[in-house]
Amino acid sequence: MMQLTTIRRLTSRITAIFAKTTLSIITVTGVIGSSRTHPAIATPPPQQSPILVATAYTDLSLPTLRRGDRGREVQMLQQILSDNGFLHAAGVRLGTPNGAAVDGVFGAITESAVRDLQQRYNISVTGQVNPMTWEVLDMRENPYRSPLPWKS
Repeated sequence: MMQLTTIRRLTSRITAIFAKTTLSIITVTGVIGSSRTHPAIATPPPQQSPILVATAYTDLSLPTLRRGDRGREVQMLQQILSDNGFLHAAGVRLGTPNGAAVDGVFGAITESAVRDLQQRYNISVTGQVNPMTWEVLDMRENPYRSPLPWKS
């Protein structure tokens, strides 16, 4: 009787754990006292391994952006810089009290923000967004994984 009660409690706990899924598992206690799943009962499908994607931060996959550039790519860059405080700090330092706008124009404020980022991560301080800078932006300053302007 004690062994039957133990089986019911264990089954109740397992059913409660998997109540949010459509799969139910019944555990049977053997003579030795070990637990095992009955082979006739459906078992969960094997979990798939995570897919690893190699990222190529190159001139072929990402545009090199510099002062004077305009467009969607610059706007995406400015948004990442803004989300992390670089654009605002550069704007204030260069005389724009309200910081800088995400306007898609790579001007003096955006260049200064890029220089600040490059200096913080000890990469070549050029003010241009080259593959090394894109990698830092993506891996360190892009916590929500905003899309980068990958070339098609």
